Amino acid sequence: MSDCYSPVQNVTILGSTGSIGVSTLDVIARHPERYRVFAITANTRVDLIIPQIQSARPRYAVLRDELAAQQLAEQLVMLGISDTEVLSGDQGLLWVSAHSEVDTVMAAIVGAAGLEPTMAAVTAAKKVLLANKESLVMAGHLFMQAAVDSGAVVLPIDSEHNAIFQCMPQDYSQGLSSKGVRKILLTGSGGPFRQTPLAQLPEMTPDQACAHPNWVMGRKISVDSATMMNKGLELIEAHWLFNV
Repeated sequence: MSDCYSPVQNVTILGSTGSIGVSTLDVIARHPERYRVFAITANTRVDLIIPQIQSARPRYAVLRDELAAQQLAEQLVMLGISDTEVLSGDQGLLWVSAHSEVDTVMAAIVGAAGLEPTMAAVTAAKKVLLANKESLVMAGHLFMQAAVDSGAVVLPIDSEHNAIFQCMPQDYSQGLSSKGVRKILLTGSGGPFRQTPLAQLPEMTPDQACAHPNWVMGRKISVDSATMMNKGLELIEAHWLFNV
């Protein structure tokens, strides 16, 4: 891991325009002596990624949609920004995930689209800050085995799993029972329908599901949280992360 030798870590943020990506950029901006933005990525949101480029000045900006990437490149020329190279498509995502100069990858692309670039980071032995739970739900065995084979470090960012990770004894991956851990409990806030009678649930709308009382999240995650589907995914994620 190159961050053992360099005082400044180069960070690629997969999904920089989402809530986790925005928070990551904020943390990096507060600690310029420790972190540098190497690359940021998004799907189509040219309007959201331009201010991020102006502020963070990454070496690369990747838009998965090729037409959007072309529009971004044109707008950067108009703005006089020449120190950020625009890449596109899945190959662009893989490039900035596995680049030899990258130390850390924040994996925050939502859904199945995040699997391949996150796997590329793991295979390339990066420190992977995992916020994309679908990677483990879809390919947990392959994902964790790739981390073992490459020596990648996988750190969970999801709040429940990060809290569990901080509570774990050293070398927990060798087996929890031998370390005195009998069980892991996943907490849940209950979401917007916590006190809704079961008979009324079929009448609830997506907008109501997205009105979480505590968190502001994307619509997919908000709906998954309201239906408790997200907790099922987190159960699978915990199984692979903590080998239980």
